[in-house]
Amino acid sequence: IGDGNEIGGISVARASRLLSNALYQNRHLDLSVGTMIMGYDHGGKSDRPPSIYYVDNTGQRLRGEMFSVGSGSTFALGILDTERRYDMSEDEAISLGIKAIRHATFRDGYSGGYIGVYIITRDGWRKVFSEDLALSADFSSDIQ
Repeated sequence: IGDGNEIGGISVARASRLLSNALYQNRHLDLSVGTMIMGYDHGGKSDRPPSIYYVDNTGQRLRGEMFSVGSGSTFALGILDTERRYDMSEDEAISLGIKAIRHATFRDGYSGGYIGVYIITRDGWRKVFSEDLALSADFSSDIQ
């Protein structure tokens, strides 16, 4: 599938379909999977919008504009639903993503304590933020 930085290759829709099919064929294994497949498809029109798909352990595959997965996802969606705007700058979107993940992590006992934020553009992807919340000194100020 590649690292997301090369031109061409498999489409986002096809990658999500392959994962969906594999999970559907193995649904009897009682796996626990909830993931997002996202990116830009190259070739043809250069103004294609990004694609994002949710895929779970039953093979369910949904295309949408925004997803949150995991046990804390409802907490993250509460922040995203109330604060997301379509005209956000990249920095504003990164800050909102971090805030949503922090809220989910601090309010859900089963969420992990590590935040990794990546930006996906037509040119590829890059990591823009990481934090181990176990190393944070003041948890209450982190969720503001």
